[in-house]
Amino acid sequence: MPAKPSEPIPTVLLVDGDEIQSLMSKRELESEGYRVVCVHSGEDAIAAFEQEKIDAVVADALLPDMHVLDLIDGIAAKRRRIPIVVNSPHTVCNHNFRYWAADAIVEKSSDMHKLFAQVAALL
Repeated sequence: MPAKPSEPIPTVLLVDGDEIQSLMSKRELESEGYRVVCVHSGEDAIAAFEQEKIDAVVADALLPDMHVLDLIDGIAAKRRRIPIVVNSPHTVCNHNFRYWAADAIVEKSSDMHKLFAQVAALL
């Protein structure tokens, strides 16, 4: 459980263009004790920072409207440092130094334990 009873529940911004995958990830993160704000594009993610208090971001590497690195830049322009996990179906992200702007890169999988562990470690 990420928060003790007296602490506020951390909010995770989940950015994934695949609505079915997004819903599954949202349910799983909520079952881990997080509040989840779910959006399906990079532009919506950047807008969410104006409406919500976000504690961490989980973003799919393949967004429908922008490159995930542009999303990371957009988030940095909106607020202070925030933990960002890139959830990628490709291992190429691990070898491209430009992705090091993210705090963690997790290979996208139906087994979400690594993703949850990264989110918990960053919060």
